[in-house]
Amino acid sequence: MNISLKRLAVPVIVILLLAACAQFFLLRDASAASSPGELIDIGDIKIYVEQHGKKDDKAVPIIFLHGGLGSARSWGHQVNYFSKNYPVITPESRGQGRSTDNDATLTYHLMAEDMVRLMDKLKIPSAYIVGWSDGGNIGIDMAIHHPSRVKKVVAYGANINPAGLQNHFLDYLRTVTPEKMQRDSGGDFLALSAHPEKLPIIVEKIRKMWLTEPQFTPAQLAGITTPILIMDGQQEELIRPDHAPEIAAAIPNAKLVMLPDVGHYATFKTAKLWNETVESFLKSN
Repeated sequence: MNISLKRLAVPVIVILLLAACAQFFLLRDASAASSPGELIDIGDIKIYVEQHGKKDDKAVPIIFLHGGLGSARSWGHQVNYFSKNYPVITPESRGQGRSTDNDATLTYHLMAEDMVRLMDKLKIPSAYIVGWSDGGNIGIDMAIHHPSRVKKVVAYGANINPAGLQNHFLDYLRTVTPEKMQRDSGGDFLALSAHPEKLPIIVEKIRKMWLTEPQFTPAQLAGITTPILIMDGQQEELIRPDHAPEIAAAIPNAKLVMLPDVGHYATFKTAKLWNETVESFLKSN
């Protein structure tokens, strides 16, 4: 191993340990928040979705969008907290968790369009979109292309271009073997998918997407009119520490919150603070 790889190894090992811890806590909390889900046909694929809380036609639902290669189980702490006062919906993005896939190239815009079609099927005119990591990117895309469907957006640990990723994570994505990335990131898929043999396909789709997307333009970001909260942790492990302020500065009237003493996994590591910060934004005028 040369010097550059030695420098890469330490942060990547830390990330993988954090990911393993994340899997443990998410699985531990999933049973408390689990609800019978269903596969909904949106045309070319079927999206797995769970619905929680009281059904209230007058209440604005919250749609929680998980990170890359995650699932509805990512939101145990949030479902338990928010479903007391809001209808809560936790879908799984195409090709991930229990949702199906096809041969289309995976893009954030495609997944955003999937969510709009899912909202059509569920007869939801508009919703709060709360996204973590990839889910945050999807939320930003929805605010750009479907502002009438999005009441507010919360984007935690998001990025607006691949340059927003930290260099060591970009190096990992460029050099990792397919087998290693499957071991590192495939836990949810293997546990949930009806077709675990397709793990190599979705992992490679995700890897390519992370290296090339998103590519939100300054004009697209400047045109966002939806109220939006950009959040991240001050100890972010994957996204550049200065990237969240960069995103907030590019979006008119965006609110920025940087949580202390936590990084990419605040949804469960500092769940109380994370939930209260999100709820305060959703309730604000």
